[in-house]
Amino acid sequence: MSNQIKDLDKKVQSAATKTFKAMNSSATLKKLGVDKVIIVETKRELAVQMAYYSRSRMKNIEDVKAMYKAAGLYEPSDSECNTANTQTLNSNHLKGIAIDFAPVKDGKIWWCAPDSVWNEMGKIGKKYGFSWGGDWKDWQDKPHFEMV
Repeated sequence: MSNQIKDLDKKVQSAATKTFKAMNSSATLKKLGVDKVIIVETKRELAVQMAYYSRSRMKNIEDVKAMYKAAGLYEPSDSECNTANTQTLNSNHLKGIAIDFAPVKDGKIWWCAPDSVWNEMGKIGKKYGFSWGGDWKDWQDKPHFEMV
């Protein structure tokens, strides 16, 4: 698992860099309370995707925790084990054409940021050619941007 733009497919790197810079220099995001925007994930290994996919799908949460451990990830909470965070085993992260950004407030990732924050981030990403997971109808993934 990576959070480095250099690990993305070459055709995505320039747009990712521009998006990242634009998000971090956005006066609108600053006014909304965002200290900075970070890159959470770029290129992902299949073992990590399988661990993510196991959440809410395996009956025994210890099996989910074992999947996370095998993938070299942190130990998820019981609540995380029971909460889905992906709908596919074929994520565009595996191909290096997807990136996840997250706002930071008071030194911590602001996962529960208001829609106004995520919508502004989505607007910026789309300006540079990404499709945004916040626009998906069946499964919203607000940190997710991809170029397909």
